[in-house]
Amino acid sequence: MMMRPRILFGDHSTQAPAIERFVDHARFDVTFAAFDSVDFAAFDCVVPLRVDQIAAARAAGARAVLPSAELVAVCDDKLAFNERVIALGFGDAIPALLPDPPTTYPYIRKSRRGDFGVGCRMVCAPGEDVPIADSFCQHAVAGAVEYVLHLLRVDGRIRYSLCYAYDMGVTLGVRGAEQRALSTVPADPGAAYPVCVAILEALGFEGTCCFNYKLEDGRVRILELNPRFGGSLVGEVSAYLEALLGAMPR
Repeated sequence: MMMRPRILFGDHSTQAPAIERFVDHARFDVTFAAFDSVDFAAFDCVVPLRVDQIAAARAAGARAVLPSAELVAVCDDKLAFNERVIALGFGDAIPALLPDPPTTYPYIRKSRRGDFGVGCRMVCAPGEDVPIADSFCQHAVAGAVEYVLHLLRVDGRIRYSLCYAYDMGVTLGVRGAEQRALSTVPADPGAAYPVCVAILEALGFEGTCCFNYKLEDGRVRILELNPRFGGSLVGEVSAYLEALLGAMPR
């Protein structure tokens, strides 16, 4: 009998149980643990589930395919990411950055750091805004549908992709713990795919990530880039692992 590849995932309160449920245990031997208490040499592949696990995962060497520390810091800072992508020539894909306070509505106020909608607030009229420390303002992209495009890039090539559409039910929703999608369905990324792939190439990004974006008058508007395994990837985790292992040096 062939040995199953030994996969170490970081610990995560929601993603770990979901991966445990969906992964093909006949093909993969999976473990979940904090990275500060394990021997990476006991595993064939190491996958962080949170941004704060990426630094520790670097000790795994070739067993983990990770973005650079500099790019993790840029992507983890929403304003810095927008500014970097604009500087690289992709300004048309970024919703306009606005003065603070803006003079036009609607807009979104975003904390520079935070996951799953934390620190993000839609402002539709005067008097609705509440200051948030270390935040910025950006054009609010209308539309009830938000997309996520998961990408795995290794050695300059896309090795895996998966896209979903989230129906938020409202045109100016903020997807997160307080406002969940009404439905999540597989989607064709269409024009967003080459845009996102080109951004990764320009950034020099290697590893696993997910873009969140909307379409505005048919044009791609990037909301953020998460430099990590995304939650909606759990249902296809076996296909992702197969692609990741196939792309890693033997």
